Amino acid sequence: MKISKLILFLILFGCLGYFREFFFVNLNNIMFQKYYNHTDLPIPWVMHIFESFSYKTLYFSKYIYTAIWVGIFFFVNYMAIKTLCTQKILVKFLIYSYVILLSLAAIAMLYGYFINGRLQDDEYTISRWLLGIVQSPIICLILIASENLYPKSTTS
Repeated sequence: MKISKLILFLILFGCLGYFREFFFVNLNNIMFQKYYNHTDLPIPWVMHIFESFSYKTLYFSKYIYTAIWVGIFFFVNYMAIKTLCTQKILVKFLIYSYVILLSLAAIAMLYGYFINGRLQDDEYTISRWLLGIVQSPIICLILIASENLYPKSTTS
């Protein structure tokens, strides 16, 4: 039964990853069209609603969409660990991991913005890389794989 649940969560993670990538790639294409006045990129019909927004609105809304996707992936990671693992300490490790990675991403972006005066340097790259980790099943898979490494006496 645990294997079928694991497979179900892997399929769910795969679908979420695909939809997240689909969404941001097409949103970037729409932004590219608006910024450079190109209209030759194909935009799927489900994304046409975003064509009515200005470039600036789309640019700043990406921060909101990123936060939504972080929340979705956190929820699915949390549910996967709650469902597949018996050791409750792994849920704490998941929460700590998210807090640490999101804090480091925020610090990197704030440093880039306030010290360098823009968000396009190495700090931005580091922040995007950290946000990529929290928008994936990487932490969850590591925690699930490490479940048997923790002694039973410390987790009860």
